[in-house]
Amino acid sequence: MAEPLTGREFSRVFVPTYNAIIGFFFLASTAAYFYKLHFVMKPKSGEKRPLLGGEAIAPATGVTRIYRRVRSVLLYQAPGRYLEANGTMFVVLSYLGLNAFYCFYGDSTHDVSYMGNRFGLVCVVNLPIMFLLGSKTGLLVQWTGWSHEGYNILHRHAGRVVCLTALGHIIAYSYNGRTLQEQLMRSAQIGVGGGLTGLAFTIILVTSFAPARNKMYEIFLYAHVWFLVAGIVLLFFHYPRCRPYCAAASVIWLWDRINRFKNAHHVVATTTVLSGNTVKLSMNVKSTFREIHWQTGQYVYVTINKLAPLQAHPFTIASPPNPNTLELIIRARQGFSKSLFLAEEQEHRVTFHGPYGSPPKFDGFSKVILLAGGAGVAYSYPEAVELTRQFPGMEVDFFWVVPQRDFISWVDMDPKFNVDFKVWVTAEQGRPDIEQYVKDSVAAAQGQKCAVAVCGPAPLVRNSRNACASLLWQGVDVEFYSENFGW
Repeated sequence: MAEPLTGREFSRVFVPTYNAIIGFFFLASTAAYFYKLHFVMKPKSGEKRPLLGGEAIAPATGVTRIYRRVRSVLLYQAPGRYLEANGTMFVVLSYLGLNAFYCFYGDSTHDVSYMGNRFGLVCVVNLPIMFLLGSKTGLLVQWTGWSHEGYNILHRHAGRVVCLTALGHIIAYSYNGRTLQEQLMRSAQIGVGGGLTGLAFTIILVTSFAPARNKMYEIFLYAHVWFLVAGIVLLFFHYPRCRPYCAAASVIWLWDRINRFKNAHHVVATTTVLSGNTVKLSMNVKSTFREIHWQTGQYVYVTINKLAPLQAHPFTIASPPNPNTLELIIRARQGFSKSLFLAEEQEHRVTFHGPYGSPPKFDGFSKVILLAGGAGVAYSYPEAVELTRQFPGMEVDFFWVVPQRDFISWVDMDPKFNVDFKVWVTAEQGRPDIEQYVKDSVAAAQGQKCAVAVCGPAPLVRNSRNACASLLWQGVDVEFYSENFGW
C-alpha cells in the first residue's frame, strides 16, 4: 500500500499545482473579459454608434448555435433562495471540489494527524485568495469585469473553506491520542494560538451565514473585520509555515486600505426623504479638493461616522456623470441605512471612497433593455439617461417595477432625456411577467443586437436572466448583465 503524502511532500505537490489552477482560472476570466469587451460589445466595421435599421444579425447555425446554447445553460438560474446561475454554481462547486480533493487525495490510512496537517495547509493557502476576493476596492474587478455580487459570492465561499478547514485542523488534532492538557502544554504558541485562531474563525463563520448576517448586520460587520485581523495575527505565530501566507494576506489587506485612503473623498451631503422608507443622499462633489469622475454602474463605499463609526457601505451611484452632485438612493432597513433615514439632521459630513467597478459597455448594441425593481433604479436610471446622451440612435427600453405609484418621485423622468420610461405599479397592476416582457422586447428589435441589464430583487434578476437564457437556447444573440449588493 502506498504511503500517504505527508508534511513537506504534500506541500511540494499541493502548493504549486493548486496555485497554478487558481491562477489559470483568473487568467482565463481576464482573457474572456478582454474578448467580450473588445470583440463582443464594440461596434463592428468602424461604426461609431449603433444604428437602428441596420443589417440584422444572421440566425445562429453550426458552431455559433452550439456556443449560444452553452451560454444559455451557464446563464440559467434554477429556483431556490441560495442557488445562483449555473455558471456561477459550476465555478463554486469546482472550487469546493478542488479543495476537498487536496484534503483527501492520496491518504489511504485516514490518520488524523495527516488529515490535520492537510486541513491546516489548505486553510492557510486559501487565506490570500480570500483577502484578494474580499478587498473593498476590488483589485481584480478591472481585469475580470466581475460584478460586485459575483466577486462577493466567491469571497464568501473562500472564507468558508478557510474557516471549515481551520476547524477540521483543530478537531483532527484533538483526536490524535493526546489529552487537551498535553496538547496545550506541548507549546503555548501552537496550542493556545491555534485554539484562539479557531475560535475567531468560528465566530466569523457563524455570523456570516445569511440569516444571522441579515438579523444582526452591525455585529457581523465588526466581528468580520476585527476577529479576522486577530485571527491572522494569531495564525502568524501559531506555526512558522503559516507565516508566508499570513504575510501575503496582510500585504493584500494593506494594499486595499492604501487604495481606499487614496480614493477617499470628504464631502458635504444632504438627505431627502422619499416614499417607501427611502432616502436620497446628495453629495456635493464640489465640496472636496479633488475632482471626482464616475461612470454609470459604478459604486462607492459611504461612511458617516456620526451615524455608524468605522463602517463603509456600498451603494450604486444613482446619478449620471456630472460635475456637481453624486446621488445615492438608500432603502432604510437596519443599522446605518435606518439611522440615516431617521436622522433629524439633513446635512452630513460624509466620507466615501471610490468609485469602483467595471460596468458593461453597450456602445456596440442597437437596443438596451434596462430593468429595475425598487431601489434597483439607482443603476438603471442613470444608465438610461447616459446611453441616450452618448448614442442618440440607440433604442433604450426602460422598465421599472415599483410597489406604489409615489415611488416615481425618486427620479426625474423628464421627456427631455429622450427615454421611454415605463413604470409598472404592482399595487395597481399585479406582478409583471418579466420573462415574457424581455422576450417581446428583444423580438421587437427585429434581429438587431440587444443587451439586457437588470438591478433589483432576486426574483426580478432570476426571471430576466432565464428569459435571456431561453432566447440564447433558441439561437437569439443577447447579452445579459445583473448587479446587486450584499455582504
